[in-house]
Amino acid sequence: MTRRPLGPVLMVLVAGALGCSTVTPPTPPARATLSSEHLGPTVEVSPRESAVRGPRHRPPVPPAPDLDDAYRFVSAPDFLNQDVADLTADGRRTYLVKRTGEVANSTNASYETALDRVIDEMASHGTRDVLVPGDLVEGRWGRDDARTGVFGPVRTDAQRLRAWRRAADVYFPAWFERFEDHGLRTFTAVGDHEVGDDPWRTRRRNPWVDFKLRHVPQFKKIFADHALTRADGRPRFDERPRRGPARRTAYAVRLDADVLLVTLDVFERRGGDVHISVDPAQLRWLEGVLRRARRDDVPWVMVQAHTPMPGPVRVRNSTHLVYEGGRRSDLWRTMVDGGVDVYLTGEVHDQTVRHRDGILEVSHGSLFYRGEASYVVGQVTGDQLVLENRQFQGTVGYDERLWTTSRQGAPGEISYPFRSIVTGTLVASRTRSGGLRVDDAEGVLAPRG
Repeated sequence: MTRRPLGPVLMVLVAGALGCSTVTPPTPPARATLSSEHLGPTVEVSPRESAVRGPRHRPPVPPAPDLDDAYRFVSAPDFLNQDVADLTADGRRTYLVKRTGEVANSTNASYETALDRVIDEMASHGTRDVLVPGDLVEGRWGRDDARTGVFGPVRTDAQRLRAWRRAADVYFPAWFERFEDHGLRTFTAVGDHEVGDDPWRTRRRNPWVDFKLRHVPQFKKIFADHALTRADGRPRFDERPRRGPARRTAYAVRLDADVLLVTLDVFERRGGDVHISVDPAQLRWLEGVLRRARRDDVPWVMVQAHTPMPGPVRVRNSTHLVYEGGRRSDLWRTMVDGGVDVYLTGEVHDQTVRHRDGILEVSHGSLFYRGEASYVVGQVTGDQLVLENRQFQGTVGYDERLWTTSRQGAPGEISYPFRSIVTGTLVASRTRSGGLRVDDAEGVLAPRG
C-alpha cells in the first residue's frame, strides 16, 4: 500500500527532516523527486534510527551461516507493487498520452534490465521458490487518469470492470513470466493492491472507490485465475478452504519435507468496508491445517499474509495496514495454539522481526521503483532456521515517466548496477520442548521483542 499524497509544504518538511529528496510539484527534476503516488519516505522508527535515511542506507552486516542440505526459499513481499509490462507488444494498439504526446507504456529497457538483475540474483541462492505475501501489482485499475483509453472507457461500473480485466490480463502474466523465465516458481498471497488498494470507503461519494468496494469478490477471482490456477482451469493447490470468500485465495502446501506454507487472505468485505481480518470459514480451515501439521510432526510451519500484527515495526512509504485485533485476535491465538513458527508479512516496505508468543513475525518488503529492492533468503533444516535480508542500492530518474492508470506515472529510469548487500541475519533453532529459540541475530533482523 502506497501512502497518500501529503501537501507540498508538509512533503518538504518531512523529506528535509529525514535527509531525503524533497518533492516540489508539479515538475520534479530528474533523480531528485518522486511523484505524488511515489512519495519520499515516511519512516516510523526511533529518533536514533531516524538518522538512517532508509533501508538502502543501512550498514552491511556479516552474511548468515550456510546450512548444509537445507531447503532454501526467497521471500519478497510487495514485489513489485507496480504495474510493469509492455503495452505495445503482441500487436496491441498503441495509445498516446495527450499531455506529453508519448506512447503510453509501462516498461522500458532500463526496467527490464533492472528486473532481470534483481530476479537473477534471487535465483542464484540455490532455490526454486519465491514467496510473495501480496502487492504484486499497483492494481489501481478501472480508472484512466490520463484519459488514454488504453484499457477502454471507464465511465460506468461495467466499463471499469472490463478495463480491470484487460489490465489484469496484461500485468499479471508479465509478472509471472519474469519469474518463470528464471526457473522460479512463486507462491503468492492477496495484498491490498490486488483488490484495488485502500481505501474502499470514503466520507464523500467517490465512484471509483465505490466500484472497488462492490467488486472485491471479482478482483479476488481475477487474481486467483492468474496466480493460483493451472492451465487446465484446476486450482494449483488442493489444500484450500472449500467455503467462504477465501476459497480461491487461501491455500496450504508442503514446500519441502520440513516446511509447510499456509497462505491467508486477510481482506474481508463486511459491514460496508474491507476489513483486515480472516473470515470464519478460513479460520476453521486454518485450525484443521495446523492440527494435521502437528499430527504429522511437520518440523516448520510458516504462515504468510499481507499485513503485520499491530506493534512497533519499521514503516516506509506505507499507510501501514495491520491485522485487526492483533495478538488478541482469533487468528493470532489460532497460530499460537496451532504451533506456527514464522509469520511472514509485507505491506510496510521495510524490515522488522518480532518474537512473540513463540512466533517469529517477519515484516519485510521493499519498493522496486524507489531503487530499494530487497528480499529475504531463508534456509531450513529439521532443527534450524536461518534468514538473511538482502538489500539493493539502486537509482531512479524522472526525465521520463512510465504510464500507469493513475496519476503521473512511475519514474522512467531505474538502475540496479550492483549486487545486494546483507543488512540483517537471524539464526534460530528448535528447543528440546519443541519451541523456537533465536540463537543469533544482527542488523534489521534482530528481534525487537
